[in-house]
Amino acid sequence: MKTVSVLGLALFFLASCDQPKLEKQEAASAIRTEKNYPKVYEYEINMTDPASAKKLLDAGLESEGLIMVDKTQKLKDAGQPIVHFTEKAQPYLVRIDKKYDNVQVVKVADMDLGEVTGIQMQDDKKSAVVEYTVVYKNITPFSKLIKRDLSEKETQRATLSFFDSGWKFDKQH
Repeated sequence: MKTVSVLGLALFFLASCDQPKLEKQEAASAIRTEKNYPKVYEYEINMTDPASAKKLLDAGLESEGLIMVDKTQKLKDAGQPIVHFTEKAQPYLVRIDKKYDNVQVVKVADMDLGEVTGIQMQDDKKSAVVEYTVVYKNITPFSKLIKRDLSEKETQRATLSFFDSGWKFDKQH
């Protein structure tokens, strides 16, 4: 009788070893790889658009010395930039958009994975829903153009699936 219970216990442990377990560190690594964290949070500014210029002025970026806006424009200058970036703005300028040469991409902040806050294994034990936070660091003056408070952590979810090579981001979910 004792042999049967020891054999049953051994089989239980062997079966439980086959169940893939997702640790927070492994989940964070898979999410970082898929989402390319840390990365720059970018914002596009149309340098020829009066509405964009107004938004920049309303955010106080001209008074901070980051931009200059042409308040008047001659008809012959239509389509030319009315927003000009100063030397003070240079550290935040990422690139000019590849498709539209009148769009300047600026850095708003650095985005990074904060922490994995929860892992919910699915019934099949081969997939898991992972809840994690995104944090924003090195917040720039251009963050005033964004509607949300970047000092707050943002909660997101991702589905990870277990493959032969380990846990991977599941793009289908």
